[in-house]
Amino acid sequence: MSAAPATSPDASQGVEWMFDPWTERPRVASAAALSVLAMWLAIAWAALPALLALLLGAFAALPLLPAFVPTTCRVGAAGAECRGLLAAARRSWADVRRIEDVPVGALLSPYAQRHWLDATRALTLPMPVAKRSELRAAVREWWGQRELG
Repeated sequence: MSAAPATSPDASQGVEWMFDPWTERPRVASAAALSVLAMWLAIAWAALPALLALLLGAFAALPLLPAFVPTTCRVGAAGAECRGLLAAARRSWADVRRIEDVPVGALLSPYAQRHWLDATRALTLPMPVAKRSELRAAVREWWGQRELG
């Protein structure tokens, strides 16, 4: 498992780690993958035109991808980033007003207090259980360094 940070938080290149849902949460990953498969079978059964079926299948799978596709996360001087199969999400430290511990890792929010838009505007950094406290500390340290700089 590549859960260990690549570098220490004081290194200029940052800290990078991988979160594998199949290792960390196998039941959730299995349920999500089976749900996507069931949706694809239902779409195929509907005998829609090929392009429409392809687009609908991709649209149906997209929200569940983080539950079963490995993610690579990185924090550094510029901010935080999460890269998955189809997309990457980035937040600069200037856009982060609150860091909150969540069961899967850390949530970086653009709001100083809990907000109903955290679900869509915040960036969640999933972290392996074995290194979660160390990685949370590294995220907070990088965020604190931007306040000093």
